[in-house]
Amino acid sequence: MRKTVICLMLLFVLVGCTEGPLASPRPPLPGLTVGQQDVPVYQSNYCWKSGKKDSCVDFISPPSQVRTENPGIVPAQATMTIHFRKEPKSGTLQVNEWISTNKAKPVTVQDSSFVLPKSKGLHIYSFSAEWEEGTANYVCKVYIE
Repeated sequence: MRKTVICLMLLFVLVGCTEGPLASPRPPLPGLTVGQQDVPVYQSNYCWKSGKKDSCVDFISPPSQVRTENPGIVPAQATMTIHFRKEPKSGTLQVNEWISTNKAKPVTVQDSSFVLPKSKGLHIYSFSAEWEEGTANYVCKVYIE
């Protein structure tokens, strides 16, 4: 009985000395809006560190990643805004529009926002930024009316 109590106490001390959860560190998911409407956004590739833990994760190409996801329905030529809880390093936010499964073109970004095209149909965007903790990529799919 005494050995059991000592072992349990030792176990509690050891567990109490470990750092946080066992999950790998992940960057925060930003918000996307067009006007007052939220647009679904998905985590893509990232390398992130938190405390003594580092994690790098690769996803499939953005068009393949959102292939089965429902798009956000948005008006043509509306402004899409990316909302970060913690602002990325200045000048590191980049946005691309995917024009095929493996080809993208850059989109002009100003103040974490960009203007959607007037061409109707499905459009896929990926965006990336850099923080002290690492880099992160995200993807979204919209249907322009």
